[in-house]
Amino acid sequence: MTALKVGRASHVADLQMEDADGSLWLLDTFDRKLPRDHAVISEVASTRQCRYRVVDRSEIYDGFRLRNAKDLLRYAGHNVPLGDRVRLLAGLDEHGPLSLADCLRTVRESQPVATVASLVLQGLLELEIDDALIGPETMVRRIRA
Repeated sequence: MTALKVGRASHVADLQMEDADGSLWLLDTFDRKLPRDHAVISEVASTRQCRYRVVDRSEIYDGFRLRNAKDLLRYAGHNVPLGDRVRLLAGLDEHGPLSLADCLRTVRESQPVATVASLVLQGLLELEIDDALIGPETMVRRIRA
C-alpha cells in the first residue's frame, strides 16, 4: 500500500486499486468523518501519479452491491471443472446473455451457483450486482478478453 507524506505525518489510504486504463487510485472509505486534510492528500497523491478519492458511505452501504459482492466472494476458492466452464461459455456464445437460472442448468460436474460465481470472480462472466439481489432472473454475460 502506498503511504503518502502529508505534512509531518503519513497517510495510508484504506484501499488501493488500479483502474481499467491503468490509473492508480487511493480510496478512503467514509466512516466517522472525512480525513481533515483530504485536499492536501489529493495533491500529494497526484505528485505520485495517483488519484485520490473519499468514497461516500452511500456508495458502500446503500443498494445491493455490497450484499451481492459478499455473496459472490464466498465462492472465491471454488475450482471450476473444465467441462462446466466450456459448456457455460459455449452456451453464452451461442445464445448471448442468459438468465442465471438458465446458466445453472448447464453446470453438470460441480455446484452450479459456485461455478457461476467463481467464473464471475475470475473475470470470465459478468452479472449485474447493483440493481437487485442476485436471483434466477439476473442476466449473465460473457466477458471477452
